[in-house]
Formats: sequence, C-alpha cells, structure tokens
Amino acid sequence: YTIKFEDSMILTTLLTLGTVLCAAYCSEVQVTLECGAVKGSKVSTDVGDVYEFHQLPYGVPPVGARRWTHSQPLEGSGCWEGVYDASHQPIPPVRCVQYWSGEVNGQEDCLHLSVRTPDLDGSLPVLVWIHGGSLMSGWNDDPGYSPNAAFTADLNVVTVNINYRLDIMGFFSSPEIWNDPESPGNYGNFGIGDALTALKWVQANIRSFGGDPASVTVMGESSGGTIALGLLVADQADGLFNKAIVMSAPTKWESTYQDAYEARKSFVSDVGCTQDTESERRECLRSKDVASIIQHVDLNRGWGFYDFPLGNGWTGESMDYNVLEPNLVKVAPLDLADPGHTAEKRTPVTVVLVSTAQETGYNPLYYSTNQVTSWQGARDLLNKKIDNLKSETGFELSPELRAEIDKVYQFGVKDKDWWPQIFYDTLTTDLRATCLTNELTEDLNHNPLYTGLRAYVQSRPDEVITAGSVQLPFETVHGWDTEALFGFGWFQLASSKERHQRKLENNLRDLVEHICYGKEIEGFNPSTSLVLSNEDFPESVKVQESRPQEAECAMWRENDMLQWGWQN
Repeated sequence: YTIKFEDSMILTTLLTLGTVLCAAYCSEVQVTLECGAVKGSKVSTDVGDVYEFHQLPYGVPPVGARRWTHSQPLEGSGCWEGVYDASHQPIPPVRCVQYWSGEVNGQEDCLHLSVRTPDLDGSLPVLVWIHGGSLMSGWNDDPGYSPNAAFTADLNVVTVNINYRLDIMGFFSSPEIWNDPESPGNYGNFGIGDALTALKWVQANIRSFGGDPASVTVMGESSGGTIALGLLVADQADGLFNKAIVMSAPTKWESTYQDAYEARKSFVSDVGCTQDTESERRECLRSKDVASIIQHVDLNRGWGFYDFPLGNGWTGESMDYNVLEPNLVKVAPLDLADPGHTAEKRTPVTVVLVSTAQETGYNPLYYSTNQVTSWQGARDLLNKKIDNLKSETGFELSPELRAEIDKVYQFGVKDKDWWPQIFYDTLTTDLRATCLTNELTEDLNHNPLYTGLRAYVQSRPDEVITAGSVQLPFETVHGWDTEALFGFGWFQLASSKERHQRKLENNLRDLVEHICYGKEIEGFNPSTSLVLSNEDFPESVKVQESRPQEAECAMWRENDMLQWGWQN
C-alpha cells in the first residue's frame, strides 16, 4: 500500500488535540512488563472501554554498530527506569526512517509498538498488525490504516501495532554487512527480523495486557503481507504465532541477497564510503548520518507490480528488498509445499490469503497512469504493453492467446458492471496477483503444517470519482479491503458509509474476528473460497467451490504467463 503522507501540521494538530482530549476524558492505568512498569490510558468507545499503551520500545535501538544487524529484544540494562509513560501518542509519532517526496521522515531508533486491550485481566486472542507501504514508508498507528481503540473493542481482541525498519535501513544487503565477523548472519531482511523480535516481545509480555500468547494472529497488508510471509517461512518464528491473515502480498520471491547487492552495487560509494577494505567501508557506513544515507535510495524500483508485466521495465519488476538468504528467509513462500522446507518447525499455522479483484486499479485512480475511457483505448494500451513485453524479453503472446483474452475478459461487453478500465485492471490483476495467490493457497495445503484458506474481495463502491483529468468508476483496488476493515479513514468517498461499503466493513471484521478466535465459517475450508461482493445479504459473503478467477488463471498458466506474477 503506498502511504499518502499526511501534512505534518495537520497530523501534529490531530495528535495534540487527541492528547488534550485524553487528558480531559481518559483515566490512567499501569501494568508491569519484563522491562518495567508502563503507564497507559483508558479510553471510551461506542462498543466499550479500551486500554491504550502507545509506542512501547520492544527492541534494542538499531543504531551505531547495530545498524544493519538483526534486532534483539529489549532487556536488562537496556530497559527504562521508573514508569514508562505510554499514555498518549508522542508528537511527532515514532516512525522508522523513510524518504519520500524529497523529505527524510522518522528516526532510526524506531522499534516501538502500541498495544490496545479491552480487558487487562482477560485471556483474549492477540492480533499483531503489520502496516504496508512498499517496504519504504508508513508507521504502526497511522490513522485510518491501523487498528484503533474502536476496532479493538469491536473485535474484542488485544491489538499490537508494530513499527519495523524500512527502505534501505531495513533491507540493505552488501558484502560489507554479510562479512562482518563481529555480527554474522546479516544478509538483509532486517524489517522481517524486527517483526520477529516484536513477536518475541508479545510472547513475553502480552499476558500483562490480558492477551493469550498461545493465540496470536499476524495480519499484514501489501508489504506488511510480505513481512507476514517472511515470518511464515522463517524457522526462527516457529511457535510465535499460529494464525496469519496475508492481504494483497507479492507471493513470487526470486531475488537473492546477491541480486539485491547487484541492483544497488554503487550504493556504498554513492554515500561516500570508498575506503580500500570492507571493514573500513563497514565502519564508514555505520558512522554516516542516516539522512545522508537514505537520500541515495532509488525510488523508481518496484512500481511495475501495478502494471502489465514489464510495463515499467525491468527496474519496475522487483524492489530487491525482501530477499532469499541463508539465515532468515531461506526459501520462497511458493516453495512451502515441500514439507522438507519446514522440517525444523512444529507449530501448525492457519493462513488466510486475501486479495482484491482490481489490485492494479490503484494507479489509474490515484496516480492517473494506465487510464482508459474507451474500449479502443483499452485495446491500444494492452497492445502497447504486450509489444513492450516482447521487446524487453522476447516473450510473445500468440494471436490465439490475444483472442482468448478478449473472450475470457469480455472485451467490448456493454454492462453497468463492466467497462474498459475494469477490463484492463482485472486481467492485469489476475496475471500479477490473483492467480499466484491461488497457487500459494494450494501449496500451503500440500504441507501438513499449514491450513491455507482463500478470500477474495470484489465488493466496490458504486461511485465515479475524478482521477486526474478524467472520471472513472471506483474499483476494488489495492488497499480497498483494509480501507473498509479500518472504517474508511483515508479515502472518504461519498458513498463509503453507504450500505455496500458498511457491509464490506462488517464482513471483513467478521472474517478477522473468526480467524483470531479460531471459529469456523460455515463451508469455508481449504478447498473452497470466501468471496465478498456487492450483492445484498446474504449473498454479500458467499462460499464458492472454486478458486477466484479459476478459468482466467487456467488460461494464464497454460500459456506460461504466471512467471510474470508480482515479485519481491
């Protein structure tokens, strides 16, 4: 999910107002953790009271010699003295260093999390939220894109929202880091390692908040789902969670830590570390001011996953951030079908894989790219993308396949629920995301350790919006599921409070609540799919015997097109 940064003045005003209101209407509460006493606050919602604890440190600050090493739990001499005040959101909020729109935001000492609970004395299921943002941006308590007090009370679970290192600070890989004799095993994926450290913190401390450490669900969307998949692979995460909800995540991981280095081979010299030896360059890298480092990040990589294959060239195909490496993420998620890859694991995990029907429609609506308003425009755009794929790779779509695409995706059909933009965005989404998400579901169910479940969101607002200079109907785009889940806090479309959208919010919350509590949904099992649609009750949620877009995916698979799915 591409984070839209709030204007800093508006955000500061909102947080300040919240602090003032809390001072007037909240009461304080105190709990004791392994690291010491913590002060939180009790807030009231329409559903009930919730206790909030904002921005608790969970890991040793990854600064200095710890930069680009895997995080460690905060303990012993690293703990605080006295009572840690977590009763309100700090101003500015704690978020990890990120570079966006020419500005450096956040801080390197950012391994913090927030906890909300309806019952300090209970034993409630725990939901750990991992935000998205292309592994480049975002923060744990982003308003409208994270569990808040009302969400926590509504689901009656303990929620934990985590920060993790982002961008080059969280996913850098180079020989200077690999070959550190003082700190072996650091090949990248530090953001995934941070999530692992946060889960260890949950196991050690969540009882103090009324949470059950034996019932932990991790939930991530977009690149947050990428982190969740990394945790699913990591042997070190075994036993730290037993359920996962993975929303709109790239399932095709191919880049290795060596590939990541090759993609950014000049980075070390770009930041001014040109010494003769690795050890000298390593010391230089760890001594540099973080702002001078992150400004050398390439912001143009990875955007191709919102497009037809190679639509943004080779640099658009992969960010080379989350990588395959010998320590934490040894195999790709799609390789988990082989039980040999999980021989060291013991804890069964139920995994719900969720995607939306027009993931790639995010860019036409919000960045005004790949917009089509006529069937001829859709034909011209698709032909252009197909020709580009051939010129870049030599891969050619046959005339027969082009004709089948038109037939399967109803090219030119005039219908109130089908138009040129949704034609293009649905076929690119199936090719990039839907089909491989189906395949990962099947792969997980070949491994006795996992139960793979598939959910598909095709419920969209019945609304036309202005996108740049054109008007387009709003589709079920990347992020629309979390937009509904968290109460429509970002987009605020005119109809976002109307019945289709309100039903989508309730249905998604019911799905999450059922998974957290381990409750069954009638008919929903590894061989069926749960589909959330615009239909009226009871059809707004239905269980179907087939996978989403099964015929369409069969066509892409038979023509060897799934090699172009979303990559890491």
